[in-house]
Amino acid sequence: MIVSITKIELSSYSKLFAFFKFNGKIIAELKQSKCKKHKITGNLNLKVWYTMTLWENESELNNFYRNGAHLDAMKQSKTFSSKIQSTRIQNKDLINWKKAKQMFS
Repeated sequence: MIVSITKIELSSYSKLFAFFKFNGKIIAELKQSKCKKHKITGNLNLKVWYTMTLWENESELNNFYRNGAHLDAMKQSKTFSSKIQSTRIQNKDLINWKKAKQMFS
């Protein structure tokens, strides 16, 4: 199984609405995809957000990332985000947020 973890830093608070708009579409598509599990959390400042998804294999993950709302969000990400980082790990299930956030330190 593959866990994909992404850290998104919004360029300003004014971009929060655009982020939620795209994120809502992405979550709707995740529920229809082959994604096994997903979760999202933000920092208290609401400018830094983390997403985590669980996939059976790399092919299913890449198929989702390169299509639909996620592809649209990646194309427009520079309009609402100042920095996006992502990593993938092998694991049987999603990991806890503390461990996930440490991967970006």
